[in-house]
Amino acid sequence: MDMNVLYNVPHEIPLTIVIASYFYMVGLHAGCSLLSIGATLTGKKEYKPIAKIGAIGVIILFSTAPILLIIDLGQPLRFWYLMVRGNPTSPLTWGSFFLCSYPVTTTIYIISLFKGNMKYAKIFGAISLPLAIGVHAYTGFVLSMGISRVAWSTSLMPIYFLSSAMVSGIALMTIIGIIRHWTRNRQESWADTHEKEVDYGLLINLTRLAGVFMILNLFIVFTEQVNMHFESEEAIEAAKMMLTGHLSKMYAIFDLGLGNLLPVLAMAIPGVNKNLKVWLVLMVFALIGVYIMRYTVTVGSQFLPIM
Repeated sequence: MDMNVLYNVPHEIPLTIVIASYFYMVGLHAGCSLLSIGATLTGKKEYKPIAKIGAIGVIILFSTAPILLIIDLGQPLRFWYLMVRGNPTSPLTWGSFFLCSYPVTTTIYIISLFKGNMKYAKIFGAISLPLAIGVHAYTGFVLSMGISRVAWSTSLMPIYFLSSAMVSGIALMTIIGIIRHWTRNRQESWADTHEKEVDYGLLINLTRLAGVFMILNLFIVFTEQVNMHFESEEAIEAAKMMLTGHLSKMYAIFDLGLGNLLPVLAMAIPGVNKNLKVWLVLMVFALIGVYIMRYTVTVGSQFLPIM
């Protein structure tokens, strides 16, 4: 008699919510850093508030993000292992290099920025720029090389992570900027001044910049969904899980819908696209959406059994 025996073998989920939170914090920090450095390198006076707000965000976020990574190691005291036993073909080795070199150049950049030494701020800002990109891009490469997970194994993953990082960084700085704008607006000395108009215009420009990266995010997701629907059965199941399965309420609604599509649509509505109260809410949605994206892509993709 023929007999078929089926085994349901549970697979460990190696990347937990701690790593997803680390990816989010590093991305948030990278977005703030790139905006701060970019504002400094332009040399425009009206961009100085952006540069300084971003620099403060870098200090706070980057001082806490590595703690999550060390905690997730299981044996935190062995974090130095990647530094002494490096592998140039491993994104983790490159990540260790970026995590060690980036704080040095960025610290000099931030000190120079707040001291008003714009010459050194621009020099070390330019040096820190590729390192800031590398600090977060390597996390996308870590996932893209996980070939056993079809939702990860795509060359677009590093770009997707960087693009969503810019959205979160811009969203955070816009929220802080709006609160700062309203606080200063209560000061009589700041009422009806040219500086007030410039500050308002800067905030609107930030929302436009966020919109560019939101459109890029939507295009990346669309591209990946199309590709996965024409690949293996596992790829089709992964695609369905993200948009119509048990992850859809988190990913499709909160990230793609409220975090990306809604702000893009708001830009096309006259009056709404220049309302700071509306953008305060939309930028909060964007922050939440990016975190949901980090969780669903990193942790949620592991819910699908390896075939």
